[in-house]
Amino acid sequence: MTTTTALLTRDKELLQLQWKHDLEPRVRVNIGDTLVVETADNFALYREMNSDDDLVESLPLTQLNPLTGPIAIEGAEPGDTLIVEILDITVTDQGHIALIPHTGVLKNYTKSPHTKIWQIVDGESVFNEDIRFPIRPILGTFGTMPAEDGLAAIYPGAHGGNLDDTNSTIGAYYHLPVFVPDALVMVGDVHANQGDSEIAMGIEIDGEVTLRFVDLVKGEHLPYARIETAETWVFPADAPTMEEAIQVSAAYAARFLVDRLDISMEDAAYILCAVGNVRISQAAFAGYNVTVRTEFPKNIDRRGRLAGYAG
Repeated sequence: MTTTTALLTRDKELLQLQWKHDLEPRVRVNIGDTLVVETADNFALYREMNSDDDLVESLPLTQLNPLTGPIAIEGAEPGDTLIVEILDITVTDQGHIALIPHTGVLKNYTKSPHTKIWQIVDGESVFNEDIRFPIRPILGTFGTMPAEDGLAAIYPGAHGGNLDDTNSTIGAYYHLPVFVPDALVMVGDVHANQGDSEIAMGIEIDGEVTLRFVDLVKGEHLPYARIETAETWVFPADAPTMEEAIQVSAAYAARFLVDRLDISMEDAAYILCAVGNVRISQAAFAGYNVTVRTEFPKNIDRRGRLAGYAG
C-alpha cells in the first residue's frame, strides 16, 4: 500500500462553491494512498458564525458548503467506479446551528432567525450545563465531479455531493461513479452531530477528514453513489418530492439485489419488504431536492455475495 503525506488545507481562497470541470487538481493520488483533507463549515465563504448574535435572515443556497479539492485520481476514467474509505473525521472546538426564518422541517415555528453556538468539549457537543452528548461526526458532502458543469456545492446528485447521510461517518466506504477524467473528488460540510432529515442543519463545523482511496473498478459505472458500512448497504437518491425519491432509492436497492443474488425483481421486493428501511437524509430546504436512502443488512446473504469492501 502506498501513502501520501499531503494535507489539503481549508484556505478560503482555495475553497470551491461549484463543481466546475475546469478546476485544476490541488493534489494527485494513486489507489492505495491516504490523504488528510481540511474542511470548512457551511458558511465559511458567506459569513463568520462566532456567537449566538450572528443571525442569518435568509438561506443563500449557492453560497453554502464550500468544498476542498479537487483531488485527482490516477487512472480514473468516465465509466469507472471509485471506492473511498473514511478513515477518520475530527472536528474543531466550536460549531453552530442557524435557524433561518421559514426554513427547515420546523419552518412554521421558526419565524425569526436564531443561532446556537456549540462548544465541543472532551468529545461531546455542549448545549448547556445540563445537556451534552457524544459527537458523531459525519461528512455531509463528498463526491466525484458530476457530469453537469457548474453544479452548486449544496446540491446532491448521482456523483454524491451533499447527501447529508448519517452513514457517512468513520469506517464507511463510498462507491462513486466517475464522470470526468481523474474523477476530481471534492470534500466538505462536516457536522459534529446530525440527525436523519437534518431538521434544519447539523452542528456545522470545521473538520479534518482522512480518506483512503481503496479501489478503482474499471468499467463499472453506477447510476448513483452508494455507501457501504460494515453491516449495511445504503442506496441514496434525490428527487423533487419524497415519493419520487423513495421510488428511485428503493428501485436502486432492488436492482442491486437482483444483480448480486441473481434473483427476480419480485424476489428483491420481498426481501426489501422484510428487511429494507427507507430513511430521510435531507428534507430541510425549500427549492432543494429531498434526499433519502434505502438500507438493508449484508447478512441476509449467507453465501457472502453481498459482502463488500467493509466486510
